[in-house]
Amino acid sequence: MTTTTAPPPSAPAGGPRPPLTHEEAVAAARALAPRLRDHAPEADRLRTLPDAAVRLLDEARLFDVLTPRVWGGSGLGFDTALLVTEELSRGCASAGWVRAVMGGNTWAVAQMSVQARQEVFSAPSTRIALQLRLDGPPAERVADGYLLPPVRGRFCSGVDHAEWIFAGVSAPRTAGAEPEPHVVLLPQRRTEAVDDWHTAGLRGTGSRSFTTPELLVPEHRVLPLSALDPLNASPHGRPETAPYRMAFTAVGTVALAGVLLGTARAAIDACTERVGPGGPALDVPALTAAVDAARALLLADLTALAGSTTPGGDPEERARTRRDIAFAGTRCRQVVNAVYEASGSGAIYDTAPVQRIWRDANAAAQHPTFDLRRWGPPHTAALSAAASTTSTTPRETSA
Repeated sequence: MTTTTAPPPSAPAGGPRPPLTHEEAVAAARALAPRLRDHAPEADRLRTLPDAAVRLLDEARLFDVLTPRVWGGSGLGFDTALLVTEELSRGCASAGWVRAVMGGNTWAVAQMSVQARQEVFSAPSTRIALQLRLDGPPAERVADGYLLPPVRGRFCSGVDHAEWIFAGVSAPRTAGAEPEPHVVLLPQRRTEAVDDWHTAGLRGTGSRSFTTPELLVPEHRVLPLSALDPLNASPHGRPETAPYRMAFTAVGTVALAGVLLGTARAAIDACTERVGPGGPALDVPALTAAVDAARALLLADLTALAGSTTPGGDPEERARTRRDIAFAGTRCRQVVNAVYEASGSGAIYDTAPVQRIWRDANAAAQHPTFDLRRWGPPHTAALSAAASTTSTTPRETSA
């Protein structure tokens, strides 16, 4: 595997640029999609994003959609993150996936200690890879922080271009306590690459594995996972904007659904370009409506969470969002598969754009977040619990 490291962009001439608005961020992503489409075959071949593609995302400031304005970002919401990812994925699903992962991590870092925020956000670029669960024994609480044993991480999207890795570990809050989930910031330079990213789709994400030696992680780069839920007190405080009323367990993967929305759009684009003699006989309006409905469902969920009387949403609202992320991804996968199956024998060639779209969509949909069998039942249970609570609440009666 050829690994690359895109150099961080230099600071813009004339000082910091103003933050993007929602409309500007989505428009920037839409404008980049054709250029990313041109890079997609090279990303497939390299099994990681080309440097040029990463620079495009950096220069458009699309990794910092969720980064608070006080730390140099645009301070926008998860709705923007979803739609930006959709637009990028219409050009290249791998680019959209990497942006979704790395761009989501800035939201989490903004809730860590001020020292950690300064370390990450003071750089011209904030590229943070994600490894939710490191394989290995728990970290040990020591005087200077946490001693992390040699570990291995898998599915680390964009790690070749990252400066940091936001990783999940098990660790005690105090020496001698029971281990519990924590998140830590690891310097990417301290890891060793494992060339194992040989996949059917999303090849350009470069989601390879890595190993680390024993590492001492300073305390300021460690946070209990529970602190990413607005129902819980944050040890370092959190921004007072709408995205920080969200809970990681509810919306942590919503931007990934943008990849499936974008690949479905790309498949429909490929289909409509071939309409005519020999073109696929498909009900394009129905397919487009299915993708529109999936997007609308997710945007409605995000609006409900932002306006909920319970920080992060009540149990039913959270479970509904997870169910709908899974449903939207599944529905978009079906759209892509319908286009591919109707595209004839020519679609089996590696040079056929619809084949890459099909591979990428099905690889993305294998992510656990899109498993309706997993996320459907919890919502049903939450509905039943809410109904039970309502039925046992005494009603006021007039005299």
